[in-house]
Amino acid sequence: MEAVWLGAGEIAVILAGAWTVFATLGNADGKFASGRNGVRNARLLFVLALPTLGLSHFLYLAQTVQLIPAWLPWHGGWAYLTGAGDIAAALGILFAVLPRLAATLEAAMLWVITLLVWLPVLIAHSHDSGAWSAFLMSSAIAAGASVVADSYRGVGWVTSGANPRA
Repeated sequence: MEAVWLGAGEIAVILAGAWTVFATLGNADGKFASGRNGVRNARLLFVLALPTLGLSHFLYLAQTVQLIPAWLPWHGGWAYLTGAGDIAAALGILFAVLPRLAATLEAAMLWVITLLVWLPVLIAHSHDSGAWSAFLMSSAIAAGASVVADSYRGVGWVTSGANPRA
């Protein structure tokens, strides 16, 4: 059931961001969870999580379309585009094809979704705990992606292939 994988993917993106912070600030002993190895492993977790987000846009197209603001045209197109964007970002990071750009665009897309979809819901239903939960969860996912994207600082925007600094 894709909904279970979607939830796991959302939590994995948040965890990847937290792991990146831990690996960056922790003892750089070169083990699994810290230092450069930790950052690399957190990025791998991020890569594994993104397809679950993207596939949910395709498998739950009707539900995704309902979330898109009414003033935006081509609701189906936006749903497909954002789903494809999640998968493309995962492939770009995994295969080191413009990984900094891929991670940054993914984080930006998640923030735009948070602001265009969940902020208006929160404003309209500010006393509803469900609206707060959705907004805060979406913000946490976007923040996790932002931290992973920031881990590419120092890597060129158009760098591709194996990079010793990545």
